[in-house]
Amino acid sequence: MSKKTQTLLSVLLFLFSINLNAQNLSQLAAKYGFKLGTVISLTSVNNPAYKKMIRDDFNSITASNEFKAYSLLNQHDSMLNPDGMPVMRYNAADKICDFAQENGIKMRGHVLVWDAYMKDWFFREGYKNTGNYVDSETMKKRLEYYINDVISHFENKYPGLIYCWDVVNEAVADSSAEAASGDKRMVRVKRGGSENLFYTCLGPNYVELSFKYAKEAVNKVNPQIKLYYNDYNTFMSGKRQAIKNLLKSINAEEKLCDGVGMQGYIGGYGKQDGCMNFNDITSIRVSILDYASLGLEVQITEMAVRNYKNDENSRKIHAKFYESLFRELIGINNAHNSPLTAVSIWGITDNPSLPTTNYSYKMNGPYCGIYNERFKKKIDYDSILKVLE
Repeated sequence: MSKKTQTLLSVLLFLFSINLNAQNLSQLAAKYGFKLGTVISLTSVNNPAYKKMIRDDFNSITASNEFKAYSLLNQHDSMLNPDGMPVMRYNAADKICDFAQENGIKMRGHVLVWDAYMKDWFFREGYKNTGNYVDSETMKKRLEYYINDVISHFENKYPGLIYCWDVVNEAVADSSAEAASGDKRMVRVKRGGSENLFYTCLGPNYVELSFKYAKEAVNKVNPQIKLYYNDYNTFMSGKRQAIKNLLKSINAEEKLCDGVGMQGYIGGYGKQDGCMNFNDITSIRVSILDYASLGLEVQITEMAVRNYKNDENSRKIHAKFYESLFRELIGINNAHNSPLTAVSIWGITDNPSLPTTNYSYKMNGPYCGIYNERFKKKIDYDSILKVLE
């Protein structure tokens, strides 16, 4: 063998050894006690580049809308069901589960009970669009049946795939005008001008009821599934206290709620002002430890580090923010017995084509991603990798 061939072989062996030892982001995050996840939809599950991005770096995914009640409920079949219970269609959600199962990726179940966009007919007699709302006892039976059927369907068809469920989403109001009068838990009565029909038909304890039904359901099929309460603005002090009051009430007699999901939309809403404010990282740290003090796990469930500008300085600050954030998250778990069990990045890719009036533009920002719109890794990805290594 010539010296040149020997040298080339040595280089190839070295490169091969690097590849063998290389770990993706989720494998590195696991060393610090948390899963690393992102969001998926029926559209993106059919996108080869998006699927490769998930397979390469994530071990947890959350369906954007396909698991929500307004996606699962089938009005026509519910109206025809002789036992009066709701009927669900699981086709779209199952396609996402198929992808996850085939690739060994765990899933967050999101979400069982959420008042926003909820089908009004679900609460009416005969599941009709008009007519009277059902009484509370009938609504309890419907809700219990729905929660049990959804949890059982996914666990029976995809055993062990879903490791946690967001049982209730956004039940705490932002202001007293939207909350039950005198209720320190600030349970949401209305959202803007719309009624919270779960509250209207079941009363202020609909949150506890939902967790009770969910607990009974997971105990039947897989007691290892964790149950979460999920909300936005969870790291803002006023709402944090109301959420804590609600979680204490849920767990007052029996531990029904295992953890809190902190939606991580970070920065100014729809504008650059307020974005990449490093004080937010401190607020997130305080909040994680505050919720953990109640004996709860914590997950960051819908993280988007908002950024509305694509100039060089904004890109650098965005990457530095990600670096500082993950350094803080690692520090929390290292110092406090790992209360953080998962981080799910929903603002995962840039989308510069979004119009400024678009909901996703405002919620995420067009340059929020750690990947660009072509699924190429940005310096933000490198910043996270550096911290996790």
